[in-house]
Amino acid sequence: MHRESDKQGPVRDDYPRKETESLSRSGVGRAGERREGGGDTPPERQRTPPRGPSPADVARRATLTRHLPPSEFPADRARLLTHLRSRRAPESVIDAISGLPEGEQFQTLGEVVRAIGLLTEH
Repeated sequence: MHRESDKQGPVRDDYPRKETESLSRSGVGRAGERREGGGDTPPERQRTPPRGPSPADVARRATLTRHLPPSEFPADRARLLTHLRSRRAPESVIDAISGLPEGEQFQTLGEVVRAIGLLTEH
């Protein structure tokens, strides 16, 4: 049997249009996100930047990663400083590690990063 049209019928053809109209009216955009000016979320909350490390924090962590390999852990501040000085690490890295608490044992670079006060990705 030959069909004249590929349409599913008037009711099914209107369904996607009606669905998107209701989303447009509610102020919801793609992936369920609220659009600016839509809904009851105050404008100041809509403009809040996402939490996470700043580009400067990411760069500092990358520098630490280059100079403190996983093979150096576990270690305390004194061992880390000895390693950094023997490898002629930048003064900024040595200064950051110098600020760690004396006598505390660090198992990973992540523990060092948190102790220094850098934000980490979640």
